[in-house]
Amino acid sequence: MLNKIFIQLSCLVLLATIAVAQTTPKPQPGPSEQGEDVVKIFTELRQTDVMVFDAKGKFVDALKREDFELRVDGKPVPITFFERVEAGAGNEEAQWRAVRDRPAPAKEPVPATYGRKVLFFVDDIHLSPTSIVQARDLIRKYIEYEQTENDEVQIASATGRIGFFQQLTDNKVVLRKATERLTYYQRTGRDYDATPMSSYQAFQIERGDTDTLNYFVDELIKRSRLMPRQQAVEIVRARAADVMRQASQWVLKTLGALDQTIREAASLPGRKLSFFISDGFLVHSNYTDMSNAIRTLASSAARAGVVIYSIDARGLVVTLQNDGTGSDPSGRLLRGSQGEVFAFQDPLNALAQDSGGRALFNNNDLHTAVENGLKETSFYYLLGWTPERTENDPNKFRRIELAVIGRPELTVRVRKGSFNLETPKPKRQETARAQPVEAKLEEALVAKTPLRELPVAMALSYVDTPEKGPSLSVSIEIPTEVLSSNTDDEKLSASVDFAGAVFDQEGKSTSTFGQQVSLGEALKSDGRRLKYTHTVFPRPGLYQVRVAARDALSGRVGTAKAWIEIPNLSQKKLTLSSIVVGERLASSPAEAVGAGRLFSTQTPLNIARRFKPDSFLRCLVFVYNASRSGSEQLADVAIQVQVLRDNKPVITTAVKQIPTQPGHDQDRLPYASEISLKGLAAGRYVLHISAIDRSARTSASEQMRFDIE
Repeated sequence: MLNKIFIQLSCLVLLATIAVAQTTPKPQPGPSEQGEDVVKIFTELRQTDVMVFDAKGKFVDALKREDFELRVDGKPVPITFFERVEAGAGNEEAQWRAVRDRPAPAKEPVPATYGRKVLFFVDDIHLSPTSIVQARDLIRKYIEYEQTENDEVQIASATGRIGFFQQLTDNKVVLRKATERLTYYQRTGRDYDATPMSSYQAFQIERGDTDTLNYFVDELIKRSRLMPRQQAVEIVRARAADVMRQASQWVLKTLGALDQTIREAASLPGRKLSFFISDGFLVHSNYTDMSNAIRTLASSAARAGVVIYSIDARGLVVTLQNDGTGSDPSGRLLRGSQGEVFAFQDPLNALAQDSGGRALFNNNDLHTAVENGLKETSFYYLLGWTPERTENDPNKFRRIELAVIGRPELTVRVRKGSFNLETPKPKRQETARAQPVEAKLEEALVAKTPLRELPVAMALSYVDTPEKGPSLSVSIEIPTEVLSSNTDDEKLSASVDFAGAVFDQEGKSTSTFGQQVSLGEALKSDGRRLKYTHTVFPRPGLYQVRVAARDALSGRVGTAKAWIEIPNLSQKKLTLSSIVVGERLASSPAEAVGAGRLFSTQTPLNIARRFKPDSFLRCLVFVYNASRSGSEQLADVAIQVQVLRDNKPVITTAVKQIPTQPGHDQDRLPYASEISLKGLAAGRYVLHISAIDRSARTSASEQMRFDIE
């Protein structure tokens, strides 16, 4: 049934996911440039997120709706929705959906802990070699010391050279590899005249700086003594214009890539924090494309719920170094360069302020800037308001002002405004038969962000098998209660179409799969979940698995994706398999736990990794490459299990030795355990298993996240 999707899947997913370095992203067209399917409606509720700080930089809590005065284009506007929001809290998405009046995904469980969405956008076009190193160090420190188990992070760049790793993920291995791909980018089109002209000098000439202009005119006349001065002036002005045009193209490439990243984040729930890391660039008023691109970015950020914190990667900058210009005894160039640092920082400051964030400059400890940004955005207020109807100017940029009444000493950070929103014309609802199964699944798998019409859970499990080596099991499940169970069309049956693919770290497809599973098959088991499992045998390496599921009756689709690293056991290092978990309810009878009888009909595999309070978590793991000692050449490996929350242990078991016997497989040592979750609060946890090879004095660990409802 799914032959067509298998043929096309590899190319389509790769093209949809990777930001191609050779392609210059452009800012998306404004509202007036959209297609014919757009209807101009300007009466919907708008949201505005705002942060309020006192003189010490502390968030001002306990403010109420009546404490604020909102003005749009200078006119007071009533606030019709008001909520205090904690970034990353379980109800953040619901609060944003409430103000936007959008329904939640069908019957998807609300997480007790949600997690922040953090975007690092690295302007590698405008970063020096030194700044690239500092940017990498900054992101590495965040990954190691600031990222929590709930955070999802994306590392993107202006050139797109991060490739397949430029995706939102909570996987630290992927994020580290994305960081490694941040390298210095040598721009083309530099000025190679005998007296080099920097972009700022060209900028100054176009702004009418006579000192800078006369310096280059004099230098040109020195080399061409017969050239009339007026002709030299015209040549220098033309040269400056050419330098600025080239610089402007690079600026537009950066702004276009940032705009694309922000727009792709629009479908993510809640507010997103973006750190824009750059050495700065120049925006000249003569080049309207750049000014429009910055304003479009502000509008995109408002629609996507993205707040930008700009970071100058140079740290503390007093003056910019000479970039090749010859000596200037007259001091004219020195006088003209007095505002250079601020000119390069101005666009970074504008992007931050327009989005409700702020610029973090002149600090050599860039990690502190990230810490401040994370702290400042921890809490905010979410306001809703209804704009007046504007029929004749859909491209109008609305200026937003917000103040706390009677509290002028407070600092209010709010978005400066956005273009009028346009609501797309509702499309005709397609029946399940209107679009082929292959096309629907194909569309779902190439989506930039997960589709959530169906709640799809996926678990990836790696083990090493004696016969075929590394084995990767992809397990998928959907609650049967969300599936359609009847229809007037007897030709359509209650079933789910599954499709998926495995990709290596370069984005190349290594395996594709698919299957149709009927609801009747699920009812034969526990009846609550429809499940599908597919097994592949990959080589060692880092992989991403993507799956899509489609309800055959309603046509609704859900997707999921995850990363997994398959270790190379030939390196003979102590290694663990993936952790496989199941759940025993408190009402179920207790039984002995062993590797051979860990899971049963009463204790099935827990694919969603969501556990009931006071239940028991059962886990299984295999230990590979343990050394052997003694006359019987037996392994001596001890295991310790921990449950962590916020990187702090809440449960720690005693260290236990894995029992071994002569004649048993010493290359694959199984260990099974059961842990009571009684007394643990709802939220996100990490199951951490450590193995200690006592003979070789080496250790290895594996972990997985799970939720308690």
